[in-house]
Amino acid sequence: MSGYATNIIQILINAKSATFQLNDSMNYDILSENSFDDFWSLLLHKGYLTVDWNATCALDDSSIRYNNICAKLPNLEIRDYLIKLFQSKFGSEFIKHNLHNKLVDALSCGNQKEIYDIFFDMLQKYVSVRDTATKAPLENYYHGFLNGIFTCCENLITDYHSNYESGNGYPDITFKAERNTKAVIIEIKVEPTGSDIANLSETALSQIEGKNYAEPFMGNRMIQSIYAYVIAFAGKNCAVSVKKLK
Repeated sequence: MSGYATNIIQILINAKSATFQLNDSMNYDILSENSFDDFWSLLLHKGYLTVDWNATCALDDSSIRYNNICAKLPNLEIRDYLIKLFQSKFGSEFIKHNLHNKLVDALSCGNQKEIYDIFFDMLQKYVSVRDTATKAPLENYYHGFLNGIFTCCENLITDYHSNYESGNGYPDITFKAERNTKAVIIEIKVEPTGSDIANLSETALSQIEGKNYAEPFMGNRMIQSIYAYVIAFAGKNCAVSVKKLK
């Protein structure tokens, strides 16, 4: 499953509408050769998705010209199935090596090396160059990749949000851990393979502070510490920068 597909599934699980290019002339015999947009079109035609007409009507002219449509899950049963699909992608690997506990522990205390090691190993195992050859923005691909990983940590974290309004912007990922005493903010950056992502991840930390992403957590007396992270990706490589904000 590509990161693009993972991102779409996460959007649907979050009870939001996903946008894709509708294909009204699909041939089931060649579905495996087509794009994931065709897969979503199939789910729509079979009733596993339903059109969100309000969101579709709000699309701009260029999206409508390309036959884009917004769709959402019709019921909780299908949502539960997608959650299980998400967990099966990463779950066995995480459970086998106790990575879910290690990752949340590392993010909760600013252990930069441990975080890098976990993400780097996962990139080598699950990401290929072909996966990133998608029309969708690459940031969406890696965002979906991280959402898939954090789905396996649902028993260890609370208030998980993806692209949720916080401060003066929309951080990519935020959540609480350790009985709501720790807060984590993650910003995702993506560059072409071979780029200086170490420098990028360092300089991008200023975005988190500049847009006050930590503001909702600062006034919470239960939260003892807040860690801000920038995770920069380039192909199958990554860089992690961290700053303790509280």
